[in-house]
Parts: sequence; C-alpha cells; structure tokens
Amino acid sequence: MAVASASVAAAVLFAPTASAIGHLGAAPVAPAGAVSSAVVPQSAWDTLSKIDAGQWPPNDGSGTRGGAVWANREGTLPRDDAAGNPIGYREWDVNPKRPGQGRDAERIVTGDDGSAWYTGDLFATFTRMR
Repeated sequence: MAVASASVAAAVLFAPTASAIGHLGAAPVAPAGAVSSAVVPQSAWDTLSKIDAGQWPPNDGSGTRGGAVWANREGTLPRDDAAGNPIGYREWDVNPKRPGQGRDAERIVTGDDGSAWYTGDLFATFTRMR
C-alpha cells in the first residue's frame, strides 16, 4: 500500500475503547465516530521513510529508540490479519531524543502485515498511516 502524501490524508483514528478491542482483521474497522481527517505530522512521514529504508533510529548514542516489540496488550490495533494470522508490532520514536530530556510522546507502530500507525499521545490514540 502506498504511503499517503504529506500530512492531510484522511485517516482512521483508533482509541482504546471496548469496540476497538479484539479481532478486527486486516482491514480494520474504526469504532463508531472514530473516522477523522487527522493530521499526521510531516516528521512522522519522514521517520517512516527512514524506518522503511532501515535508517532509523540513528546510531548516534542519543537514546532515540526504535524496533522494540510493542505488545498491543489493550488490543487497540488489529490483533490478526484477514487470514487469522497474528500481527506482530514494533514501536519507533518519531523524533530524535534531545540531550537532557526524556523521549517525547510521538511514536510510530509498524505491523508485520505492512501497516503503520502514528500516535502523538503515547499510545492513547492511533492514526493509520498505511
């Protein structure tokens, strides 16, 4: 699936509600009222391109992290693809960590099914990037 251009693509927003928990399949269905024209920042699109190219996170000792397993414990994102295979997820910082500060709340979560999700609020809500 092609990455949408810039930052004003229509997107599906997922929040961890009861209607979002459980098996949703490969073509996720948003909970009622969750379809949004949410804006994904350009920095997230840039980071996703670097993730896809194997160039993120930078190996500069900054503390920027990426590639750790994200368990999807709350079932916020789809658990299985259309064939019933479990989807594994990994999390990535969107922005480089700044010296003397903690990591910020922006993350990208990628699925081994090819999906990518942006969260600007540390996993409270997600906007599908692809």
